[in-house]
Amino acid sequence: MSNSAVAKPSICQNCGGSLAGNYCSNCGQANKESRRPFIALIRGMFFVVFELDGRAYKTIWYLFTRPGFLSREYVSGRRASYTSPLRLFLVISIGFFLLASLNTSFQSLTSTAAEAVAAESSGVDLSSSNGEVVILTAEDSEQEDEGDIEDLQDIINFASGISFPFLSPEGNRILSEILIIQVETNYKEVANDPGNFLISALEYITLFMLMMMPLLALIQQILYITRRRYYVEQFILTLHNHSFLVFSIFLIWVVGMVEEMEIVLLSSAFGWIGAALGLWVPIYLYLSLKNFFDEGYFVTALKFFTISLVYSVCVGVGIAIFFLLLFIFS
Repeated sequence: MSNSAVAKPSICQNCGGSLAGNYCSNCGQANKESRRPFIALIRGMFFVVFELDGRAYKTIWYLFTRPGFLSREYVSGRRASYTSPLRLFLVISIGFFLLASLNTSFQSLTSTAAEAVAAESSGVDLSSSNGEVVILTAEDSEQEDEGDIEDLQDIINFASGISFPFLSPEGNRILSEILIIQVETNYKEVANDPGNFLISALEYITLFMLMMMPLLALIQQILYITRRRYYVEQFILTLHNHSFLVFSIFLIWVVGMVEEMEIVLLSSAFGWIGAALGLWVPIYLYLSLKNFFDEGYFVTALKFFTISLVYSVCVGVGIAIFFLLLFIFS
């Protein structure tokens, strides 16, 4: 059946109300015909997910070039022309970490294959990443083993201390035994292949960032309490700034890959581009606060420094706890 043979209905198929334009004025359902070629359905879904109707491109451009602009537009009610903040962050972060995971996996496989070939051809165990032969004495090996045992015991002590009030003493005891076994198994796997653990952790980074963003919004709410902004407005700015941060890291990563190719002139140019991107990140985050809250440059600088310091400490502690829990429960 061709597209021309399928006519749009004149009344809403959901509530029976009269249609005016592309949406029902009563229930808001879109006036779209579901009986259409499969390729058209896939194309429509692709456009909806990635918003390839122009909004995504415009949103990315404003996100990268105009600090605080998208947040001001959103809280002012001008939202239909741009990708929503949460979708923007999820698409950018998931896309970036998926590519990073694939790249890390590829490099790991390439490195493993190269080491296997080198070891087979030379008969030497290459234990360092730069190809140098490292000879460990019995004393060095014993010291490393003692350090590893102490680290493992610290993690086991932490895991054995985990208990839940809704479980009985017997239930907590069983949970503790399971966690200890899980820790010992994970420790051996990480010791044998730490890269695999980092790749697995990338899957949860987006979740970790989503958990940390409300904290940053709270810090901003406290410091900007005199601006009489709602907490949700702080969270919108936080979402946009994290989207910018992940997108910038992605660009810096790509630029760095091109620079490492050591192509004449091109590598040097991309080296300058990478430096400019790295400089733009703190300037952008500072200007986003300046433009969104409309305060003076000096006051904004003080608050930006305070927010950065407090949030960095919180993120550091959060990462330590996050990886510890991931190590125990994964």
